Amino acid sequence: MAAAAIMAPGVLLKCATTVGVFLVALKRQRRSKRVHESREDGVPATTEVGQSEDPDHRPPILAGPRPCMGDLSAMETVVNLVTCVPYFRMARSVPVGVSVWNRLFSLSCTFTGVCAFLYHLSTGKIRNFFRRLDYTAVALSAVSLTCARTTEATRPLFAAALSAVLAPFQPLLVAGAHMISTEVAFLRRALSDPKLRETHFRHTCSGLLGFALFYGDDWFPQVPYLHAAWHVLSAHATSLTGCLVQSQVA
Repeated sequence: MAAAAIMAPGVLLKCATTVGVFLVALKRQRRSKRVHESREDGVPATTEVGQSEDPDHRPPILAGPRPCMGDLSAMETVVNLVTCVPYFRMARSVPVGVSVWNRLFSLSCTFTGVCAFLYHLSTGKIRNFFRRLDYTAVALSAVSLTCARTTEATRPLFAAALSAVLAPFQPLLVAGAHMISTEVAFLRRALSDPKLRETHFRHTCSGLLGFALFYGDDWFPQVPYLHAAWHVLSAHATSLTGCLVQSQVA
């Protein structure tokens, strides 16, 4: 009971963040719907900077990656490229052992780093492709983590296969679903094992801050280095989940 009381604020904060993101998505959906209706009436809708808005009135989590932003200066591009390195360090920190699933998770982390590096290095039309690939890599990493942290008896192979197929089309939805599943598993482990509570606390703090920066970069793309900070925090938060796959190494 005492452990649950101590960790309750973190759980409530995660729930509040999830609800907040949902409300923001709903607000965007309604705004996009108004834009779509105004276009049907023959009135072109514009944003605050005078550019036409996307008529897609799906919530952001279903709409997928937005048009490429960021890397507005050479220095910002360099910082974004340098902060891709933690993804490779994260991949090396995965306890591989003899588990093929742990090895797959390690490879997916490396793939995420490569995709992020290529995205920030690219220009022109191909940049949109690498952005989609970057989002897909993150989703596949979340799927592989689910497989790595579960046992042979509880491993959701069908759900993982379905998620892998869906990832290129709905990367945010796939990543979000598997991340929530991992968060629940981490919380349950931390409640039962006091030694993991400090790690879980650090994971929660870095994850929430990284989550805020991810959406902050989406809302305020003109603010430099938000994306770089997201790189570092997301890699750090994910690296702390190594304790979940440690028990699967034999």
